[in-house]
Amino acid sequence: MQQFHRRRMRQALLCTLCGQEITIGEEYWACNGSCVCAACLPDFARQELAPCHETRGREIR
Repeated sequence: MQQFHRRRMRQALLCTLCGQEITIGEEYWACNGSCVCAACLPDFARQELAPCHETRGREIR
């Protein structure tokens, strides 16, 4: 089990959107199979919430 844990710790964790490495101690968000760094979180949130997007005065009736 320790070998698996060590091997997993050595693998780079990459942001799904920008491809940059997420380093140890750095915050990231894991959602729907994606790993997203803090810099990409606003873009990711917009993509994930796109179906909920509305413009005032143009609501679907």
